[in-house]
Amino acid sequence: MIVNINARQLRNLLENEPEKVEIIDVREPEEYESVHIKGSKLIPMNELVRRIKEINWNKEVVFVCRSGSRSAAMAKIADSSGVDVKNLQYGILECFAAGGKFLEGLNK
Repeated sequence: MIVNINARQLRNLLENEPEKVEIIDVREPEEYESVHIKGSKLIPMNELVRRIKEINWNKEVVFVCRSGSRSAAMAKIADSSGVDVKNLQYGILECFAAGGKFLEGLNK
């Protein structure tokens, strides 16, 4: 099952139970280096199927990208394997524009 979450819901997870969250960033390495969520794991979308076993499915898995489109597509692939996932619906830049507390590498 895929659950779309917004920035507030992700912030709540990161503030209250960061050890229970596995954030998978599906963007390209250059995008990730520019800005990413602290503690996130980079698995570009073209590598997801090959690297899916690197994901800790015992945690709440949240797929993220810039706008939420690529992460939604990757969440569908994971969901087809029978696992529950979350998708950051509007992406990291839009959702965290008001407060970058959880971001690293923000180029302003």
